[in-house]
Amino acid sequence: MIIEENIKTLPLAKVAEILKKSEKLNLTDWNAMNIATVNSKNIPSSRMVLLKKINDDGLVFYTNFNSRKGQDLAENKFIAVNFWWRELQEQIRIEGNVEKLSAEKSDEYFNSRPLKSRVAAIVSQQSEKIDSYEILQKEIDELTEQFELNKENPSRPEHCGLYLVKPNSIELWKEGDFRTHQRQKFVKKDDNSWESFFLSP
Repeated sequence: MIIEENIKTLPLAKVAEILKKSEKLNLTDWNAMNIATVNSKNIPSSRMVLLKKINDDGLVFYTNFNSRKGQDLAENKFIAVNFWWRELQEQIRIEGNVEKLSAEKSDEYFNSRPLKSRVAAIVSQQSEKIDSYEILQKEIDELTEQFELNKENPSRPEHCGLYLVKPNSIELWKEGDFRTHQRQKFVKKDDNSWESFFLSP
């Protein structure tokens, strides 16, 4: 996961600071985040993904565009993100919308992954029914072997790529004694500047 240096957007800089702290402590899955989406029928769904990058533009994650989350985001671009670290007693809540990053950036990320991970992305039809995990694993192993024998690198499938989460609100939550949690919220204004205020716990 890449945390860009010199992030100038104040709330995103604060998010990056907390992420660096969790990384330094080597917390398990320190860059794991829950993302919630809503489809065209207003049915919500949430799942865990890994944050791949954070910079002044927002937060980046990788997924299968044909998956449940991909289909939801094609119908409704709005998203909610949540980080929580028990050890830090801290939480980050983010709301915003998404856009797909360029094919070039998605290719760059895809090509940085281990071969077997790339092959799995090609073979797996995420969220679709399968006959068995044994059959799926066999297909992955066989295709991986083909690429290794032919000394070829697989191309990124068009149904996989990077999303950018562009926040319009960010809340930083710090656990306090006897429910006196500290909550600071940042909201993006129409002129793209940010205002901040504190919330009652």
